Amino acid sequence: QIAVVPNPYVSTVSWEPTNYYKAGRGERRIYFIHLPQKCTIRIYTINGYLVDTIEHDSPMEDGSESWDLVSKDGMNIAYGVYFYHVDAPEIGEKMGKFAVIK
Repeated sequence: QIAVVPNPYVSTVSWEPTNYYKAGRGERRIYFIHLPQKCTIRIYTINGYLVDTIEHDSPMEDGSESWDLVSKDGMNIAYGVYFYHVDAPEIGEKMGKFAVIK
């Protein structure tokens, strides 16, 4: 049941004003939902480059984790298709994809 929302994510430009709520958009984030209590989320480009790693550790059994669309190198990600890999010890793995569009 693990999924990414919204998918696709309709991105705005990085120089958009930081007060997103006046425009009604909210923060620049996607959410991984229906996560087990402990897992590692890895995000890759379509070419297999590791974009970011997120460690999820929560007391909730059906939790969520947000990602700010910034790479491990501190750069805003480009538009395109990304793959994610969720690794949950003793539970299993889940792979999927999401898109960031302009």
